Amino acid sequence: MTQESAPFWDALHAYRKKAVVPFHTPGHKLNAGLFPRLEAVLGSGFFSLDPSDQVEDPETSNDFEQVLRVAEGLAAELFGAKNTLFSVNGTTGGLHYLLMPVTGTLLVPRFSHQAVYSAMILGEAKAVYLPASYDPDWFVPLQLQGDQIEQALIQCQAEALVLTHPTYYGTAANVRDIVKRAKSHGSLVIADEAHGGHFLFSDKLPGTALECGADAVVQSTHKTLGSFTQTSMLHFNNEAWYRKAVQAQRALQTTSPSMVFFAALDEVRRVLASQGRDMVGRALELAGECRRKLSELKGVELLPSHLQADPMKIVFSLRDLGLTGIEVERLLRMDYNVQVELSDYYSVLALISMGDTKDSVERLVEAVADLSKRRHQLGLAPLKRYAMKVPALPPIVFGLRQAFFRKQTTTPLSRAEGKISGGFLTPYPPGVPVIAPGERFTAEVIEYLFWCHSINWPVRGLMPEQKVVILEDN
Repeated sequence: MTQESAPFWDALHAYRKKAVVPFHTPGHKLNAGLFPRLEAVLGSGFFSLDPSDQVEDPETSNDFEQVLRVAEGLAAELFGAKNTLFSVNGTTGGLHYLLMPVTGTLLVPRFSHQAVYSAMILGEAKAVYLPASYDPDWFVPLQLQGDQIEQALIQCQAEALVLTHPTYYGTAANVRDIVKRAKSHGSLVIADEAHGGHFLFSDKLPGTALECGADAVVQSTHKTLGSFTQTSMLHFNNEAWYRKAVQAQRALQTTSPSMVFFAALDEVRRVLASQGRDMVGRALELAGECRRKLSELKGVELLPSHLQADPMKIVFSLRDLGLTGIEVERLLRMDYNVQVELSDYYSVLALISMGDTKDSVERLVEAVADLSKRRHQLGLAPLKRYAMKVPALPPIVFGLRQAFFRKQTTTPLSRAEGKISGGFLTPYPPGVPVIAPGERFTAEVIEYLFWCHSINWPVRGLMPEQKVVILEDN
């Protein structure tokens, strides 16, 4: 097999062409006619490519699992891995497969994705957290330095370290240095590369975690490389951990995965092998043009380049015009029919990818230009700027898994001091938990959460009437 072939896509398409009479699941029997509105949008082809686990491939005796292994092998070859797994449960599922086998100490940067925390609920790992720090001017979480991580490794002798490469905002660490330090302490390095799948395809982007020596990496192929939402890939340099992840996948993944999703990953990989560098190169050019035009608009600030290793993430702010990022997102959608990726108190993030065009980028620039002009005419004062005092990590009383399944109740946040949290309280974005299940509320944590609420910074987990979940047996 070569990178020009797409074995899983071809085998699934061959089953469709053979017009087998299906006495198997799914219930639509590969026929879109039952659902006219679905057929009108998706077409009949989508349904005909949706058998439960049937493919037509004589070389593998029509065994879809064997064909899938061949397709995954081609993906491993392209991405420079020893082994690859396709995931139909996104990077969330991928992180679960990678982290569930950890039974010792897991070193976790506090700004890690929610899936890292849920993986520890599923497994037996004991978390040691590395506190998050922020850029004081933008409130963007900063990557950890090698010295910080090495000091933690000396103290806790971690079985594994989780890295986020890059962050949601495009900030990247010196992964090669961190991996070298972790390996010197005998720790595995597992990378959440959800937003970095495209790094392989341009020398103008940071190196991939695999290239830097990570043991295992999970990428959201759908986020930056164009496959269907919910599809991701896991890549391995460590064969022993690959075997453990396969076992975890068998326990956690549905036994009825979407054949269409597997086929899409296979076909996307085929196209990327021949055109990926050109596609990402064009996207980088569009991102550069977008950034240049936005920088020329009065009242528009762009996230400094030293905070953003990935130029395809356009983070900008209209705070000098008196608008929060949350307000900018709403106005762009309601008044200009433009939807950005996320917003926070100061800024919004517009993602440029291979699917963008000059026209789509121009629409964004024109919308921001018009919004800026409107705000200048109103003559409003700049947004108030704050000094964010992030509280220290709260004391851990119970591990995540132990706390998650204990009986819970609620209490007003104002009365929570000394109580043990039964849930996560997370200002979003950037999604850094202020407190997690099993941790004790401190006065500092409560004061910070009230401050977030006072400036309309959404806090996930904060319920109506400012109530929070606590353990019943506090």
